[in-house]
Amino acid sequence: MKNLKIVNQNQLKDWAEDPFKKNSFNMVDVSSKKETFRRALASGKIFVGKKIFNMIKNNEMPKGDPISLAEVSAVLGVKKNSELIPLCHPLPIDHTATKIIMHDEDNSLEVFCVVLL
Repeated sequence: MKNLKIVNQNQLKDWAEDPFKKNSFNMVDVSSKKETFRRALASGKIFVGKKIFNMIKNNEMPKGDPISLAEVSAVLGVKKNSELIPLCHPLPIDHTATKIIMHDEDNSLEVFCVVLL
């Protein structure tokens, strides 16, 4: 108990506010924003080896069709977005769609995901 520090009310207030002043991360207050139509598009390109590319293309993967699995997983990712990305507000999702295009020339899969809010 000899390390116990006694503080007065003003010092306690400063102590309680101090961590919030130093923290550079916080959620933005969106309570005053009006509802608007929003659309988001994410895209990426996945490069695989020629053998794997052909297995995907010919539906020969041992665990099933990874394209269909990726499309279903994208829906889950959209729905869980606010849980996966720090400081992201939960948003009502109106629609989402995913499209995967296979490119033979470079053994890649181009992924597009659109979300309507």
